[in-house]
Amino acid sequence: MISTKRAGRITTLGFAIGVGLLIASGAGAAVASADDSGHTPSSSSASSNVSGSARSARPSTSTAGKPKPARTVSTRSDYSAPVVQLHTGKRTPAATASDVTAPAASAKQSRAQRLPTPVEVQQAIVAALDAARRDLDTLRSNIELLVKHQIEGIRENLTTLRYDLEGIFGPNRAPVTPDIPSDDTPGMIGKPADKEQYFVYQGNTNRCVLMSTAMVIGQLKGIDNMPTAQQITDEAATTPSTVTPGTMIYDPIKDTYVKYADALALLENHGITATSTQYSKGQGATAISNLKAALIAGDSVIVTVNANIAWGRSAPGEVVTANHAITVLGIDTAKNIVYVNDSAYQNPGIAIKMDVFMNAWAANEYQTITAYVTPAQEATTTIAA
Repeated sequence: MISTKRAGRITTLGFAIGVGLLIASGAGAAVASADDSGHTPSSSSASSNVSGSARSARPSTSTAGKPKPARTVSTRSDYSAPVVQLHTGKRTPAATASDVTAPAASAKQSRAQRLPTPVEVQQAIVAALDAARRDLDTLRSNIELLVKHQIEGIRENLTTLRYDLEGIFGPNRAPVTPDIPSDDTPGMIGKPADKEQYFVYQGNTNRCVLMSTAMVIGQLKGIDNMPTAQQITDEAATTPSTVTPGTMIYDPIKDTYVKYADALALLENHGITATSTQYSKGQGATAISNLKAALIAGDSVIVTVNANIAWGRSAPGEVVTANHAITVLGIDTAKNIVYVNDSAYQNPGIAIKMDVFMNAWAANEYQTITAYVTPAQEATTTIAA
């Protein structure tokens, strides 16, 4: 028989072996749990725990009886495998909502910034050249117009200066009243010998336009119908002006200058039709040609001259000399002389050289009044049938 001590020792050894096996089994389970928590399986089992963080120490094999609570092992760092995070050379940022629309915006921007085609480049160059050409043409025209105006202004100023200098320092061209050849003399235009007698003196006043008007009335209507200086003055002083409403044609107290339009009205009152014409400074040939035609037709002519040019230092200083009205009697083309009646002098039939006359006339833009007797209106009688 086995002794009691030996039986106790055997029992104690068996118990220790069992406890050791139990502990060993728990440790193995803990190691297995640690391995599973550090790695992600390729597929998960349907019976796995929802948390996926631990497994029971021992799977249940029986269906009957009260299940024992699952024994879990803490996944502390002492037992869990370290998690290794791999780093690449370039970090890929997380996708955002703006990344989705970036390709579309980039495409639009690319289309907007595309290079022009050769045709578009050619069209742009042609358009730019056309615009530049138009700008240059406009600039050239403006410069030409400016230069033209400047030259014309300088020419006019020089002409005026010459006229003034001629009046101050020019020759003393005293009026000459020669014997006028007969009207049928070869080369004679108009009837200066006949018209010389129709003369009115203006005296020390500005009535040259009024006196020339009276002389024209005499030339066309006869000596008996020609008004005297006082008569034409009184008529103008009592006739309303057509130029300045509310005033008379002439104010004898102020000795006002008579407008040419009012002179036309006075002539019309005497049954005479008259027209006033001005020419540019470059139309001298046309002006003298029309004047000759009027004289040949038997018309009477009043012109406006610069007396300082016509007579030099002999010009009458007591009357208006810049715009002085005289009547033209005729032209002697053989002697190149113009015969006039000038009311500023007391002697009629003054002779002026053609070139002097043209210069004096040009200074007032060849101002001309051409007059003729208004044709009589023929009365018609209607006889009842």
